[in-house]
Amino acid sequence: MNNKFIKIFVIILVILIGLGIVKDQIIKVAVQAGASRVLGTNVSVGGLSSGILRQSMRVRAFKIGNPPGFPQGTMLDVTEAGVDYDLSALLSGKLHFPLVILNLNEMVVVKNPAGVLNVDALKVAEKKEAAPAGKPEKPSKPLSLKIDVLRLNVNRVVFKDYTQGEEPLVQVFDVNLKDKTYKDIQSAQQLAALIMVEAMKPTAIKGAKIYGVATVLGAGFLPVGIAGALLGKDSAQAEFGAPFDQVYQTALEVIGKNGTLSSESKTDGVIKADVSGHNVTVKITKNDQGKTEIVIAARKFLIPRPEVAQGILYQIQEKLNK
Repeated sequence: MNNKFIKIFVIILVILIGLGIVKDQIIKVAVQAGASRVLGTNVSVGGLSSGILRQSMRVRAFKIGNPPGFPQGTMLDVTEAGVDYDLSALLSGKLHFPLVILNLNEMVVVKNPAGVLNVDALKVAEKKEAAPAGKPEKPSKPLSLKIDVLRLNVNRVVFKDYTQGEEPLVQVFDVNLKDKTYKDIQSAQQLAALIMVEAMKPTAIKGAKIYGVATVLGAGFLPVGIAGALLGKDSAQAEFGAPFDQVYQTALEVIGKNGTLSSESKTDGVIKADVSGHNVTVKITKNDQGKTEIVIAARKFLIPRPEVAQGILYQIQEKLNK
């Protein structure tokens, strides 16, 4: 992002806040354009409200799409973001936010058939190419952004691996990160890398360039493997208003696309299969409230694999919601 664009963005932001005339809708467009330029992919904002007296802004349904070369869909789904801004800093051409609160509902990490991750295709993960010999590189100033305190909440991460075939292997990791606090963030690139790396830490996804970028930017934390907080739980469960027959048939279709069926009994509501080397058992029942319950368990070498069970449930939910 060049300095000219930054100055224009800040000037427009200050004028709109000062005038208070249809500012929210136009600021929403400006935020979408600025974020899209930093990340190199489509960004949408569902709603935005701002106040000049309290110097605060609330953004709803902030969604970052997959970059080019990946299936269409949302990569990052932020249900709500609260921002306290410094008006005096804006008037001097700087973006200073004393407090930012992000509620990240879901991050979808996609590995395409070539083995490339969508997070690595974003601009924040790109390495700067060296300047040609004899042509000294003109240093570019980073976006003038300062966040004093960031509070991050992350619900879950979905991993879709298309290297396994036409139908992706899907795993879901419940992150459940609550009010994790960071201080003194100095750039938009650092902010984006920090959010993605923190969300991905429990997934143990390997080979992501974004980890190295985060370290260079000062967000020095690397993935440490699957979180031990799972406490041996190997199952995922949900309740649906759909009829038993529909849920059973949908589960059968999803299992069939993902693995090899071992046995199935509609009378007992039980499906067993091998999914990428995991022993998977699906149990479907009708409860007293007339709703259909489904419980999916997954293990490999007797080790609980809740992320695999959650991934299968995620695909069943997607099909039932269509």
